Amino acid sequence: MGSIGGFPSHNSATPRQASSSAHGHVSPLARDVLAAQLSAIPWALLAAGLTAALLAGGVFVLAVTDQPLSVLVRDANAIAQQPNYFGALEHAGIILMCGAGWIALYTSMFCRGQTARFLFLGGLLSLLLAADDLYMLHESSYRFDVPEQLIFALYAVLLLLLVATSLRQFLKSPFLLLGVAMTLFAVAIMIDATHYTPFGLPWGTEDCIELAGICFWAVYFVKCSRAGLLEHRPNRPR
Repeated sequence: MGSIGGFPSHNSATPRQASSSAHGHVSPLARDVLAAQLSAIPWALLAAGLTAALLAGGVFVLAVTDQPLSVLVRDANAIAQQPNYFGALEHAGIILMCGAGWIALYTSMFCRGQTARFLFLGGLLSLLLAADDLYMLHESSYRFDVPEQLIFALYAVLLLLLVATSLRQFLKSPFLLLGVAMTLFAVAIMIDATHYTPFGLPWGTEDCIELAGICFWAVYFVKCSRAGLLEHRPNRPR
């Protein structure tokens, strides 16, 4: 019915008008969906490249060690037939260090000058330390006739370079947090090197101290990342 009581109904619409209205609502959404998928193509290529690089590294390790593929892709506890909570705190420390590293790297893209450089280099160093923990790099350095102390010295030099290249930014940061982290790392390294645990503390105490250092390190770089974003935010409050 086109009218009510002799007056045209405002709610009525012809099929052509209804179709045109629906098309007007769907078309922008369809364009947005298509644009989002097209913009994902470079990122898909990046993901494919990362996959290829990781698999190539895995093939190299398998060729050198003559091990099956399962030793590289399965969970270490499953391979060793151990409970899933084995190494739980070690894994937590690696997650924290990786998270802090990626947050700092990502934030550096939105900053400028010393802030960007400090966060970028700090993020890279955080990921390097996480990789050391994950793949036991300094513990395995003897395989290449490299003293473990040299690896620790390298990390210390990298940290000094990080501070020296962005000294002004470092002094404006809450570096007390980083100082606590470095102190805890040094204590853990000394206990591990001397095999002496003070105060009759149980074996593994040095790893707990290292975990505390990782927590302070992660909080420091997350705090610096937040400050960097606020500093370079447009129209930030004075």
